Amino acid sequence: MTGPIPIIVHNPARIEAERAARAVQSLPAARYVLAVLAFGVVYASFRPFSGWRPPPQGWFAFLGDPIAFVNKWDHFLNVVGYVPLGFLAALALVGARRSIATAALAALVGCTAFSVGVETLQSALASRTSSLVDVVTNAMGSAIGAFAAMLFAPWLLTEGGVVGVRRKYVEAGWRGDLGLALVAGWMVALFAPRTLLFGNGDARLFFGIQAPTEVAPAVLAGTEAVVTAMGLLGFALLLRLIFLAEGWRLRAIFLLVLCGSLAIRATGFGLFWTSANAFMWVTPGALAGLAVGTVLSLALIGMPKRAAAAVSGLLLVATTACVNLAPPNPYIWTKPRPTRQAELAPLSMTMRTSAMLWPPAALAFVGGFLLWPRRRDTAGR
Repeated sequence: MTGPIPIIVHNPARIEAERAARAVQSLPAARYVLAVLAFGVVYASFRPFSGWRPPPQGWFAFLGDPIAFVNKWDHFLNVVGYVPLGFLAALALVGARRSIATAALAALVGCTAFSVGVETLQSALASRTSSLVDVVTNAMGSAIGAFAAMLFAPWLLTEGGVVGVRRKYVEAGWRGDLGLALVAGWMVALFAPRTLLFGNGDARLFFGIQAPTEVAPAVLAGTEAVVTAMGLLGFALLLRLIFLAEGWRLRAIFLLVLCGSLAIRATGFGLFWTSANAFMWVTPGALAGLAVGTVLSLALIGMPKRAAAAVSGLLLVATTACVNLAPPNPYIWTKPRPTRQAELAPLSMTMRTSAMLWPPAALAFVGGFLLWPRRRDTAGR
């Protein structure tokens, strides 16, 4: 058989573009979320930050303890708590000169060293105990998270994955990275028990201030509706500052985040009580505020970014003020505490602290947006 011989022409530019699309890149937002998560672990481990004394058996005596898996629930929490830490640490350490495998190994070593440091300092607290099994279970969780990061790296850290989506739909630089960390913090705050829906910023428990208890049911429902609606609208306008999407795409992002937040809220109530109480937060006030807040958010989320920043800041202040004046929901506060209350107390207080600190962090982000505007923001976008 005779005929022309096909000639295969390689396009260097196309080959280089395909190689760049498959190359693993860094995800700076993971560093901010990792810092927030590490702060939460430290807070939960050392609370109430009192009763310090030199460890009776020495600083590293716990490393010689026998490994005995006795309390399965505690060990489960130790593993689960360090899975996201190892996952985010691996993503945060990836760089142009550091492969995902090297980053995962460094994340495992770093998280294990972090666990040893936390357990060592924890041994100086009279109300806490340190053990080698805690370090082992934390290392197991870190290994699971780091290995998961290796598996998902091609989907997360390539131009065709999350990195590419982030570059296409999220603000560049610190705005996008800090904004995504704020979204993650907002989700974490939803786990906080005994709080109003989207009602972040309650500092009364931290400062020992008693909330009013005798209020009419109509006042309670109205307050909850106002807090829920204002909190949701303020968060929706914050999303406007973070994402580059416009029109229906931006509204779809808002609805997707909203659905995820409601699922997290139900999960939190199921965790701190029982699965039968997963929807105990669904009250008439919360439903009314959710409906009004969703409608207003869909209608106003497309406003110019500088106007959205100003309105979001005002709503954050107003929501925080209302939360600190609002009466607690008597049904939630009189609900019997779960049988695992002692074990879940550090986690519960960490979630409440996250909810308390979220509005100031969001206000700082909004202030930075207004103080250092970009040219396209001042043009009315």
